[in-house]
Order: sequence, then structure tokens, then C-alpha cells
Amino acid sequence: MNDSHSGPTNLATDSANVAVQAEAIHGPVNVYQVAATPSPQETFKVGLNSLRGGMAWEARQHIRDAVVLRNYVNGRSCFYLLLALLSGRTLQQVPPKEIAMLRCVRGAVKDDDEWADAIKLVDHLLKSRPTEGGAAGIEQELQKLTDEQRNDVLQHMEMFLDSSAEDALWARAFDAARSDRCAKDRLGRAWKFFQPEPIGARVRPADPVLIGLGTWTGATAATALALVTVGLIGATAWQHNGTAAVSALLTLAAGCYASVRSGVEWRCRKERRQAKDREYLRRSATTPGDGFASKIDRQFNHYFALYTPRDADRARWLSETAGVRRALRDEVVTIYRESTVNAKRVAWLTRYLVADVARRWQAGELWDYRKELRVPLLVKAMCVLAAIAAAAAGAFLVWSGAHVRPFVVSLAALVAVALVWFAARVWLRIAAEYRRHSADKAEKKSLLAGRQAAFDRWKRKLADRPDDLEMARWLECDRKALMEQAMSLYRLKRQDVLAHAFIEAPATPSYDRARVEKGPWRYSKYKILLFLLTKDGVRQLTVHLDFQKATFRSRARTNYRYDAFTSVQVAETDNGENVFELTLTNGDPIKVKVTDPPTDVTENEDKDPQGASQVTLGTAGLGNALHVLEGVAAEGKEWIAFERQREKVPLAEVSKAVNAIFA
Repeated sequence: MNDSHSGPTNLATDSANVAVQAEAIHGPVNVYQVAATPSPQETFKVGLNSLRGGMAWEARQHIRDAVVLRNYVNGRSCFYLLLALLSGRTLQQVPPKEIAMLRCVRGAVKDDDEWADAIKLVDHLLKSRPTEGGAAGIEQELQKLTDEQRNDVLQHMEMFLDSSAEDALWARAFDAARSDRCAKDRLGRAWKFFQPEPIGARVRPADPVLIGLGTWTGATAATALALVTVGLIGATAWQHNGTAAVSALLTLAAGCYASVRSGVEWRCRKERRQAKDREYLRRSATTPGDGFASKIDRQFNHYFALYTPRDADRARWLSETAGVRRALRDEVVTIYRESTVNAKRVAWLTRYLVADVARRWQAGELWDYRKELRVPLLVKAMCVLAAIAAAAAGAFLVWSGAHVRPFVVSLAALVAVALVWFAARVWLRIAAEYRRHSADKAEKKSLLAGRQAAFDRWKRKLADRPDDLEMARWLECDRKALMEQAMSLYRLKRQDVLAHAFIEAPATPSYDRARVEKGPWRYSKYKILLFLLTKDGVRQLTVHLDFQKATFRSRARTNYRYDAFTSVQVAETDNGENVFELTLTNGDPIKVKVTDPPTDVTENEDKDPQGASQVTLGTAGLGNALHVLEGVAAEGKEWIAFERQREKVPLAEVSKAVNAIFA
């Protein structure tokens, strides 16, 4: 993302590949985190957020804790406990001990409770699943629910929407997905989720005044001795011509003061210009590496190429600004080089600095400091003329004094010249150093104000960053949209799909990723595999999802028979990646990297990188996909019939427990 500057140009062209561009861990945001001493209501809320965020396992733990262990029992909590038990899995996958949890809330809900209809609908969906004609009233029951209840049923009971009313139910689910897919300004806000929390504006502090005690002592002593010798010469000259001597002394003092004052201005301007020239015109090479400095270096190289001014020759732009790029890069590295700072958190500053350089370069203002620090002719003339006047006044005093005491005055004149020369040089250095420090502080203050304004703008831009629940809802809508596309593509009705499964993985090689603390990784680009089990075989649809734009691309279709399955597995590689692998009798294995290995960012900023990987695996759809595909690999097409038979026992247990919920 960039600020509003004219003429950005992207460097990544042709066949160029970019690695992970941004990685952020947002927290604490309290979406999936329980307080140190949580109330049952707080624990339930975290469980509900986890359920809507796609983390069914975590949702079951928290909701069970609130409802079963801490007696937070009401219609709403019972409904979501039931959804959490069933979400993302079949009845065969529900352990008996979890079904037994429902018995702990026996008689908790009355028929007139506002959540009673929702609980009864779940039971109706379960009972109607293995029979035909048993779901005639489901559509009417669905109409009675609130939007919140209806959306949650359609999302978490997806595995059970295959009754005789399935087409109508899925049509409703598809309509809701189309309505919500780009809701809440997804296209304008989704990218913000992948931006790390920016670190505050900083500037390199002004260098301190470098004047030691010895310099002050030398300047003071030389000045005192110079005043004594000049006073001796002046007193002797006064004996020769009092009025002229007084005038000469005043002229000498005024000339020295004016000469030193203008000399300070001259020297300060000259040294500041030389310092900036050395800083902005040097072109030292970058030391390669993988640390913070190297990442900042890549940022500057990227944005200097990206922000090439409009109608400018890129080679000339990069060449003329090489020194400025190096100076700014070194400053950012110096002021932010900390073990806890992720380089991407200062990308906003890099963009601001580069955009500012581009603006000034295009306006011809990049080297304006040379004009601003050029020593005016008036300052030079005043310095020279004041020095000449002081020298003439001094010579007159020596000439006058020599008439009275020639030897003493001559010796004193030699000493005075040396002392005045030494004292003037030292005081000039001291004054110039303080002037330099004052100018540096003013410059740093101005720079900090500009950077703080840029930081505030960036923070305001990220203020409406979507939360993880919104990201999860958008992704769920994308799944429904893909399911609708697949059924249309294969010309299937919902009853033609005997079972289905999704697998979501990051779309390599270029993607951004981010997550909230305790939440799963969300990706800017996904590779989604959809498996549709039909009576004629398996239909696999593979697409790449641009999450930020809500668009599918690179669609690939694969069809195979049930007896073509050989094995299905998820393996963790040596570098920590989790890879899904489906082996068929013919052709190469289908491999998909589901999670990334831990990176330097997660190691430095994430308290539990392994936990993040496991949570991400849980939301990627692997559990249900493995259950379905492993079953088909082991039993072939008959798995579907066998699965229906195996579900009869848990179905009866769940239905009995659900009925017992009502008083």
C-alpha cells in the first residue's frame, strides 16, 4: 500500500517472484483470549468467537468450560454448544464423551425460549439426513430464526444440509454468501488486516555539543591573556594620544566581535553543507545479510523503484538518489535497530521518506539545501571587512604605543597577535558547534513533525482494520461461492453431491499473512481444493483465491474414480511445513502446502508459533477432508453407505440428548 503520491511504478514485472511481503501478529485484541480470572460469560464469548472464526476445537473447549463446568446454561449457550460439537465434522467424528456433555444441560430450555426453535431445527436436520422426505418443514423452520441464528446454522451445519430440502437450503446459503461476501467494505478494508501494527515516529537525535573542558580552558586562558596584552598596548598608546587610543580600542573590539559573529555564520553554513554533501553523495555498497538492516535495505530498494517519478528515467532517478537512499536507510536502521522490532512495522516510514524524496526530486527541490546553506556575499564581506578594521585598529595602537615604549609594545604586540588569533579560532569553533547543535535540533524537530503526521495518517488509515471474525466470515462466503461455482460447472444439484470437503492453503509463492493472537493465520491469497463426492466419482476443483479482491483465478478441474485413491496423508516436513498429499493410482501425487514453517518474525514476536500452526491446520478444513478422503481410500464408493450406517448410533444418541435439553 502507498500514500497518495503521483506516479508509482511497480518493480516486480515479467517473471519476477516476490516472497512473503507482509506478516503481522495483531494483539492483544481479546477476540480469542480469556482474561486471567474470566467469568462464565466471558469464557462463553471467547468460545463463540472461536466458533465463528472457524476454530471449532477451541470453541468446544471454551463453550464446554462455560456451560458444562461452570453452569452457564441458557438457550443460547445450549444452541452454540450443540453447533460447536457438530461444526466441521460428521456424526461419526463426534466422540461419545462429547455427546454425553449435552446430558449435563438436561431440562435447561423451555419451549417458549427464543433459542428453542434453533435447537429444534438442528435436531430436525440431523433426523432428516438419512431419510428422504423427512425435511419438508425445514424451510419453514428456518424462516422462524433470526438472521444470526440462520447464518450460524447454515455455516456450521453444512455437513448435514443434504436432506430432501437440500437444494432450497443451499440456495439460501448461497444467497447469504453472495450478500455478505463483499459486505462491510471488504474490497477497501481486507488488505489492512495484513498490515503489521506500525511503530511510532522517530528521528536520530542531534549530535551533542562536542566541546571538551580543555577547549573551554584554553579559550578562557587565551582570551584573558589577550585582554591583558591588548590592555597593556592600549594603555601605552593612550599615553601618546588618549582620544585616538580610545577610538582604536573601540574599533578593535567591534571589529573582532563582528568578524567572529559573521565568521561563525560562514563556518556553520559551510560545514553543514559539506556534511550533507558527504551524507547524500556517498555511494557505499550495501553489506548483504538477512538481518534487520538487510530487510530495511530491501524496503528502500523496492520503494525507490516503485515510486519512480512520472515521466522520469528510472536509471537516472536511482543513480541521482543513491546517496540519499543510503543516508535515509542508515538512519532508519540506526533508530529502529532493536531485537523486538519487525522491519515491516517501519515500512510506513520507508514509504513516507521515499515518497518525499520523489516529490522533492520531481519539483527540483532535492538539493535545495545547497542554496539554503550557501554563504551570502554580505556575510563574507562583513567578516573580511571587520577583520581588516580590527587589524588596522590594532596596528594603530601598536604604532601609538611604540612611541612611548617601543620594545615592550613590540613584544606585547607579537604575543597579542598570537593570543587573539588562537582565541578567535577557538571561540569560532565553540560558537559554530553550538550553532550547529541548535540548527540540528530545529531540523530534527521539523523532521519529527513530518514523520509524526505521516504516522498519524497511516494509523487513521488502519483504524477500520477488519477483525478476525470478519475475515472468517468473508472466507466462509468464498467457500460457498466456490461451491456454487463448482455445482454449476459440473451441472450438479445438491442431492447429487454425496459428500464434500475443502482444503485451504496459502497460494505460493507470493502472499501476505497475518493473524490475531491465539488465532489462525489468514492469507491474502489462498489455494483452495474442493472435493465433491458424487455417485460417478470424485470431482476436484482447484482455484486460487485473491482474498483482498474476492476473486477466483487459475481454475483447474480433476476427475477420478473412487478406486483411483491410494493414500491420503498430512506430513510435516523437516522445515516445519505441513503438506497434504493425495496419491492416486495414475499420475503424480497431489501435494499442497497447508501451513508455513516458523519464520524469524514468528520466532521473535509470536509466543506460540507451533500453536499458531495447529490452529491454522484446524481452520483449513483438513479434519473433515482427511476423514472423507481416507474413508474413500480405504472403502471406495461403499464408504458413503457405510458412513450412513455408522452414523445411526451417534445420531440416536445426539437426538436423545437434544430432546432432553427441553424441560
